[in-house]
Amino acid sequence: MNLKMGSHIFNDVTIPLLWGSRAVVQDTAGRLSVIDLSAQPGRLEILGDKVAPGVPFAPRLHDDFAILSASGREELYSYSPREKRLVSLKWRFLPNCEILPGKIILGTNTFMGGSISGFGVGIGVSEDGSMFMGGPLPPGLAAVGT
Repeated sequence: MNLKMGSHIFNDVTIPLLWGSRAVVQDTAGRLSVIDLSAQPGRLEILGDKVAPGVPFAPRLHDDFAILSASGREELYSYSPREKRLVSLKWRFLPNCEILPGKIILGTNTFMGGSISGFGVGIGVSEDGSMFMGGPLPPGLAAVGT
């Protein structure tokens, strides 16, 4: 996959941004999509800044919404299409993620104007808050790139 997110260029990268177990991608119009990679098969949760069809959610103020577990009983994370911000509601240490035109913000870390090429994952942050740039696909996710 080759694309631009924030001010970062991702060339030959399978997953540009891995936020916990979610792959985050941005289209050329700036809309975000989120895929739950822990589900088998992967489950599209957000498509172009909107809740994907059939995904349980809870509306919030303005156009914001919370994605719910498959059972609909637990709020997993919220999304603000206006601010391009993902906020964990379930995973205590997973930092907020915000994709702005000039930068990507993960918690207190700001990534500006970089290029990542030839990796399974461009930028990754785990549910325990640890981060990396340029890494392999997580175990069990190798089929996502094919």
